[in-house]
Amino acid sequence: MALYNAMLEHFKKTPISLHVPGHHYQTIGTLNQLELKYDVTEISGMDDYHHAEGIIKESELQLNKKGYQSRFLVNGTSVGLLAVILSYIQAGDTQSIAIMRNAHKSIYNAISLGNGSAYILPTSVSRDTGEYSGVHLKHIDESQLKNIKLAVLTYPNYFGETYDIAAVIDYFHEHHIPVLIDEAHGAHFDITQRFPKSTLNYDADFVVQSFHKTLPAFTMSSVIHMNQLVNEDMLQQVNAHLSKLQSSSPSYMLMLGLEQANQFYQSYDATLFFERRMLLINTLKKIFNVIEVADPLKVMLSLDGYSGSEIAGLLEEKGIYTELSNEKFVLCVLPLWHKTDHYLFQDLLDRFKALQFESRSLLSEAKAELLYNQTGGIYISQETMHAIYMPLEECVGKISAEHIIPYPPGIPYILAGEAITMHHIQHIQKFIAAGGHVHGVEQFKIRVIE
Repeated sequence: MALYNAMLEHFKKTPISLHVPGHHYQTIGTLNQLELKYDVTEISGMDDYHHAEGIIKESELQLNKKGYQSRFLVNGTSVGLLAVILSYIQAGDTQSIAIMRNAHKSIYNAISLGNGSAYILPTSVSRDTGEYSGVHLKHIDESQLKNIKLAVLTYPNYFGETYDIAAVIDYFHEHHIPVLIDEAHGAHFDITQRFPKSTLNYDADFVVQSFHKTLPAFTMSSVIHMNQLVNEDMLQQVNAHLSKLQSSSPSYMLMLGLEQANQFYQSYDATLFFERRMLLINTLKKIFNVIEVADPLKVMLSLDGYSGSEIAGLLEEKGIYTELSNEKFVLCVLPLWHKTDHYLFQDLLDRFKALQFESRSLLSEAKAELLYNQTGGIYISQETMHAIYMPLEECVGKISAEHIIPYPPGIPYILAGEAITMHHIQHIQKFIAAGGHVHGVEQFKIRVIE
């Protein structure tokens, strides 16, 4: 009973959630109206997820995204990304997919499953958070686009930052390349005019959203939107992959949660949210350095002399649990507060006010300039059974057998399967000489595919 006992201990602390899923310990939305007895199967009158003709189809139609066919996903956003990519990739294809450097691991998994390869787009880094954000259109090597069958873009990034996604979609469409958007962290976009716009407004070909991340839905509950202008054969192929990759016994609880989350989305009034958000931000600014981004749900907290991991630990001592922490900051995901919620908002303010931090000097940022790889590249999916260690200076032109990750912040500089360049080697050598640590480099050697 390890899981059950851990849950009991966790909730004895009266925890407050600043992390996903979007129901925040069932304090947001109406999931508490669902009873466990609704966990049924495809009995008479309950339709069939894999061949929806009745109530499931009707519920999916209520997603109502103009110009799109939409489907519930009961295996998370990952399965939507896998289904689309595997529909476009063919074994042995040369760079058939274009991806960003902050692509989710499921995207690399899809490329690996398809025995394919990808062109890594030159990716910009945010000045506010120091994390990967948009695409450097002017730096794209257009000779790499001749074999590209699909562009996969992340929007927004994990930290709620947006970029001119309309221009990027237009760019690929001008090159006759369809676009798949990993909008996992933007299911709430368009919920009111004060939130960013979804890529559904910009004619993306496929958009996959994690409802469970920001809307009140159960974990693993996502939606895929497929543009009705996409070739009918391709739509059928994507649907076929969805049936192959998802459970043959889809959860009705997840689908019920998706239906309720969509109703919540369509009737949402953001007035209380922005009132509470302002109160919270004002409280936080008396304690932390606060980074606000395009998405009002995402807030980063930092404090001079403290790593994000230290801050997260101190918050947990007060029963406040955050989404992510790194060497720089803590990421908080705010709830979509509403009039009938049960969120412990005043308790949250009181717990923040009770925090005490000792004064410290600034942490060194001397190594920051070498942490990111913004250039384009090639990702090649290969088995790494036959890999050998080679000295750094002999690795130029070789294929890395594992991710090469400067730490902090822990973002891959070279991806497993990516070709290693002289530029990479020079930067790694300088980073190590400056006292940096690089996961994947052992005694100045890297594992490469033999």
